[in-house]
This record gives sequence, C-alpha cells and structure tokens, in this order.
Amino acid sequence: MRARPQLKPIAVIRRPSEVILVGRALEATYLDDTDGSTSALLDLLTEGKHTVGELPAAMGARGYTVTGAEMAAAVEALDEVGVLLRAGSDDDLAPSTRRRHESNLRFYDLYAGMRRTSADHHRAMARADVLLLGAGGMGSGVLQSLIGLGAGRIRLVDCDTVEEKNLARQFAYGHYDIGRPKVTAARDWARRYAAGDTVVEPIHEEITGADAVRRLGAGADLVICAIDTPDDVHLMVNEACFDLGVPFIAAGLQYSMLFYWSVQPGVSPCRLCLELGRDEQSATMPELATQHVLRSTDKVNRATGPIAQLLAGFVTLEAGRYLTGTDAPVAAATYHTVELTDGMRTSRESWARHPACRLCARTAAVAVA
Repeated sequence: MRARPQLKPIAVIRRPSEVILVGRALEATYLDDTDGSTSALLDLLTEGKHTVGELPAAMGARGYTVTGAEMAAAVEALDEVGVLLRAGSDDDLAPSTRRRHESNLRFYDLYAGMRRTSADHHRAMARADVLLLGAGGMGSGVLQSLIGLGAGRIRLVDCDTVEEKNLARQFAYGHYDIGRPKVTAARDWARRYAAGDTVVEPIHEEITGADAVRRLGAGADLVICAIDTPDDVHLMVNEACFDLGVPFIAAGLQYSMLFYWSVQPGVSPCRLCLELGRDEQSATMPELATQHVLRSTDKVNRATGPIAQLLAGFVTLEAGRYLTGTDAPVAAATYHTVELTDGMRTSRESWARHPACRLCARTAAVAVA
C-alpha cells in the first residue's frame, strides 16, 4: 500500500500570511502562507486520505497548481520537522494489540514519521529482551512498566522473598505472596496482567560478580541494574555489559536523592570512567571522598511507593529510548538527580571518558581496527 502522509494532531495557528505549527514543547515551525496554499495543503494532510502522488491533483481541485516534485519536497520538509505520520500505519497490528496498546502507540506518535511508524516502535519493544537485576521497589516497578509497554521478554533476577514490609511500595506482590520468592511471585503477577504478551523468566539467584551478569545477559538487548549490593555492583555490570555489547541503566535512592544514569558501551563514557575520575579528584581533594554519592554506607530504605514509582518511570523511559530508538538516551554518561527534600530540585551532570579506562580503550581499539 502506498503511504499516505497525515498531519499529527498538533496545534495549527493561522495568521494572514503564515501558519505556525506547534508540536513538541518549545518547538514551532513557521510556514509562509501568503496565497493560502499552505493552509490548503495542511487541510488535506489532516484528512490523511491522499498519497504524495495524489496530493497535486487534490491541491488542483482547490485552485492551486503544484508539481509532483514540489509536493514531494513539501512533504519531505514537513516530515523532517516531525509533524507528519503515515496514515493507517497501525492497521497491520492485531486488533487486540491496537486496543491494549492504544496509549503507547499514541505516545510513539511523538517520534514517528513517514519512514518509521508508531507501530514500528511498538514492534521493537515487543521484540525486546531485557535482563532486569532486582525485583524490589524500583525493579518491580520497572517490570510492571516494561510489561505495560509490551516488552517481549524479561529475565528477572532476585534472591529475596516477599516480606510484609515490601507491600508498601512493591505493587506486584500481595499478602498471599509473603514468603514466596519475589521472582516467581512477579512472574505470576505478569501472567495475570499481560496474558502471555510478555514472557517473564524468573531467576532466583544472587548477583556476586560480572561473570553472573555475562551468563544471565547473553543475548539480551539491555540490562537494568535495580540492585545495590555488592558495593561494586555497578562496576560489575559495567564490565559485563562491555563484554555483552549492550547498554545498561542504573538507578537508586541515596538518602533523599533519586539518581539514574546509563552507559552505552563503546559510545558513551562508562561507569569505570566515572570511578576513575572521582578517584583522581579524591586524590587531590580528600574532602570529596565523603561526598561521593555512590559510596555511601547508608542502607536505610526510604523509598515509599511514589518514590519507587517515580524512579521506575525514569528508568523505563530511558529503557524505551534504547529499545525502540524513539530518540537518543538522555542519561548516557549523565547523572540525573531529583532531590526530594529540596523542592524536587533536579540536576544533570555528564562525565567524560577517562584516558585510563581500559574498557573504553578496548572498544576504541576495536572500532579503529
């Protein structure tokens, strides 16, 4: 079927000699419309009934002469600024998929265009294979969000059992799950909720080294680290993901501050780069050692339900960027924080590749070769 361009449901502001298209926040496209032809084209595109080849005739019926080349260039330009969809692109999805994932598909409209549709983004998520380390407050929330997005397979790893205290913030579990392994309880919840759309593989195991992550993550597209033990777990996952060649996301709550970041091996600076940089700073400024947010010994869990859900949301959005390619990851080598006790103040700080990082040096050598 030939593609039919359709204008996204965005704000269109018409003025005597111009039209303003307002799509994403803080983005506006100004189009000349001295003769009314732009408005006429936008009206036709809103309908989404014509192919690019049919649009010149439709414009002619409205009194405007446009060549095929001019129309193709106009549609291309509108697609480049992100205001067009491919009409009917959801039609090849199963009706049950369209019904269940309607809101997800409309979210993907923000990033879709003539070349890559919202259905394409959904299919990418449906093919995704994720290794999720941890089924606690953040991990169970990420699990729920990934299943809601229609992720294809989730390998869920945790060594804990459900306790009564978990029920304040881990909503994949109920009182009837107390004493059960979290991973099997979470799998059972997923079966009820997703009706088999997402395969959850429960793995009751403690992560003690990079070898375990390499073994469990073989063939995965993404690793999400939702555990904070052992103390060097982020470095373990970082090393394993370099060997696996897949990105990973880490997050947590440090006292009253939420944080999350990600690493794309061979593309972004890695977690070892951050560690080396901080060690270098600490050597010259010893007072920084006590401010190293990733090394605190505070193990008190202050994550209420809303906090765990908020953090899980940030992490899952970043996971979606990696898995579907909607846009570039926002947290790659970038430390995002939300300070809960300071008016929800947010900050983001990127770190650079460290010249002594053996992992980044290894991938750089492979790229050159």
